[in-house]
Amino acid sequence: MPKIVDHDERRREIIAVVWRLIATRGIEAMTMRTIAEEAGYANGVLSYYFANKDEVVRRAYEHVSLATNDRVARKLGDARGLAALRILCYEIMPRTDEALLEARIAATLWERAMHDPAMRQINAQAWEDWRVQMIELLDQAVSDGEIPPSDTVLTTDTLLTLLMGMQVLAVLSPEMMPPSRQDELFENFIVELHSGA
Repeated sequence: MPKIVDHDERRREIIAVVWRLIATRGIEAMTMRTIAEEAGYANGVLSYYFANKDEVVRRAYEHVSLATNDRVARKLGDARGLAALRILCYEIMPRTDEALLEARIAATLWERAMHDPAMRQINAQAWEDWRVQMIELLDQAVSDGEIPPSDTVLTTDTLLTLLMGMQVLAVLSPEMMPPSRQDELFENFIVELHSGA
């Protein structure tokens, strides 16, 4: 009886290999042959799952935000308002080895996204999804009386800029942005929300 192959699981395995290669060797060193070798497959097997290297890279990039969103969804439960915002932001912040790896991969692929419309769209969609979610959570916080009324769109854009800055600094200058500093900056942001500053 032939073995049943879980194609989605195999794609995830290949993406995990791509992440590892990007993080350790950089994107330019990565080829379909290298991916296949690292994944333990014959070179031709990859073509069943991905058309070419560009598609593999796009899927790896897309998976960065999907991995974050999966962690958030598992932790949110019934949380709303500031409690839910804290969960979301703490998963985006590169505070853990997993989130820092995701930030490294995202930072590596940002340059490519500037020139690749498909990757730029993936990036824009991920940020817009987080933005919409943050606005909703801040609106809940205002409605629940956790924070004073404010321009939640402006607050969200400020917060997203803070989070993206954390990712860049954690990747390029980790000594400047350890997890403790990230926590301090984020919690200071929340304190300012409470004060209406």
